[in-house]
Amino acid sequence: MVSDFLPQIDASKCIGCELCAKLCPTGSLTMIHSIAVIAAPEMCSYTGICQEICPTEAISLAYEIVVDKIRRKKEEDASKIIGNRQLM
Repeated sequence: MVSDFLPQIDASKCIGCELCAKLCPTGSLTMIHSIAVIAAPEMCSYTGICQEICPTEAISLAYEIVVDKIRRKKEEDASKIIGNRQLM
């Protein structure tokens, strides 16, 4: 089963440096015609190393951003509730 959580690769930004493919811990990334592609999506563990190492920001973990925003919103809401209780 392939996860919905896969890095998104913008081929127009990829310069073919191969850093993501070389550092991918599961070997799910490879290069085709000097462009990074997810050759084995079932192996991707979504570590984020590819995004962090990409010098042109061609790789993004789109779902991670959404999850992080949801987490941050929940934390803000919890802080407001705790703050309101302290005022009472």
